[in-house]
Amino acid sequence: MPQDQIDPIAISWTNPRNIPLAEGKILLYLIRVIDAAGTEYSYIGQTKQGAKGLQEYVKDVKKIFLGKPRKAIAGKGKYRAVHLALAKACEHGWPVEFYPLENVGAALLEKIEQKRMAELRCNLNAGRNWQVEDYGSLSVADLL
Repeated sequence: MPQDQIDPIAISWTNPRNIPLAEGKILLYLIRVIDAAGTEYSYIGQTKQGAKGLQEYVKDVKKIFLGKPRKAIAGKGKYRAVHLALAKACEHGWPVEFYPLENVGAALLEKIEQKRMAELRCNLNAGRNWQVEDYGSLSVADLL
C-alpha cells in the first residue's frame, strides 16, 4: 500500500474507563498492537498533557509516513519502538488498543508504572530507537 494511502486515524485512542484527562495530572496509558501472526506488542507511557499528549502519537505516525524525523531538534529526530508498532499497525491493518489506564501521583509514578509494565508484559518500553529512513526495512521485532 502506498504510504500516502495509509490512514493514521486507525490509532486513535479511546477512553473506555472514563479516566479524567485534565492537563497537569500524570496519566499512565496503554498502547497494544497485535500483528498478523498474533504477536502482541505493548507499551506503558505517561503524560502530563492529558488528551493532547495522547494525540501526539497520531501526529508522529503521520510524520513517519511523510518521511520526517520525530522532532526537528538535533538529536531528537529518532522514533521509539512504540511508534514503529503503531505505524506498522496502520500500514497492515493490525488491531490497536490505545487508552488511558489511570492517573498517578508523582510520588508513586515510578513504582506504579513499573508494576503496570510487568502486569501487562510490556515489551516496547525497552525497545531501541530508530531513524525514519529505516522504516521500510524494520519489523517491530527488530527493535525488541
